[in-house]
Amino acid sequence: MTERSTSEKMLLILSAFAAIAITPFVYLRWQEGDMIMAFIDAALVIGTAGFFVFVYYTRKVNTAKLVLSCFFAIAIVTIVALRGQSHLFWLYPCMIAFFYILPAKPAGIICFIAIALITIILFPSTSAVELLTIMATLFLNASFSYVIFDNYNKTNNRLALLASIDPLTSSGNRRALDNKLEKILADQNRASSKVSLLLLDLDHFKKINDNYGHANGDIVLVELVELIQKSSRALDALYRYGGEEFILLPLKVDLQEAKQVAEKLRALVERTIFADDISVTVSIGVAQYRAGETAEAWISRADAALYVAKDNGRNRVVVEAEISAEKIR
Repeated sequence: MTERSTSEKMLLILSAFAAIAITPFVYLRWQEGDMIMAFIDAALVIGTAGFFVFVYYTRKVNTAKLVLSCFFAIAIVTIVALRGQSHLFWLYPCMIAFFYILPAKPAGIICFIAIALITIILFPSTSAVELLTIMATLFLNASFSYVIFDNYNKTNNRLALLASIDPLTSSGNRRALDNKLEKILADQNRASSKVSLLLLDLDHFKKINDNYGHANGDIVLVELVELIQKSSRALDALYRYGGEEFILLPLKVDLQEAKQVAEKLRALVERTIFADDISVTVSIGVAQYRAGETAEAWISRADAALYVAKDNGRNRVVVEAEISAEKIR
């Protein structure tokens, strides 16, 4: 089993703490003879414990986040309807939790629906000034939470993007590649399917740097990435593996279909003129994933095919099935 994500850990901790925090109220309500509230609190404990078990075993975090938020919002509105405004204080920390675990927009919708329902419930029995105070504080709490967490999420997304792209070419970097490979292997462990990768290398790139300068060499890399990304299918992603080497995956096809894709890509690069009238070619190694192997072994087979392509004159595609056992070793 892969390591749990931050979202999973956070939701597990939140549901566990909620169940623990509410449990004493079940006993206190029962002791006071308030069986209705004791029943509601017990339902909240069972519900949050159920969410904990659901997330722990299914790992369906997005579904659990939304359902858990709606569950608590409905519970608080119900309690306010039964026992009055003194119980709406639970909504303040819950609103912050909603914005923490959900995207800003769905969290905001849940909060404002809860505020509207509570306003309708309290309107007949609450003075105008008191009702306006409640509405204003709830609205401000939700609005501030929206602004804070919306900016927080946008900043985190920008940082995550910067951490996953190559600064020169804007293709995925090694970190993004490792994450993608981990996901592909996890998917393959659950349900095996055909998936291949291409390992590309620019031929004689050192000569390009020597003859045209490193600045033009960098431009060639950038333009090459743009060319590949424009010609690749939506499900294919390009990652800079190192220097002038790139990996294209996942190609959800078998080895022969992947070879056809690689041949089209090789021909496209060959007939393209890059910066400062520079012509380049690429050599490509192709490998299909084998059940049970590691990402390193998968890439190693593509690298062995690439080595053969380089050794046999460059500007060609070689699939791992065409390599003898001796070459692979």
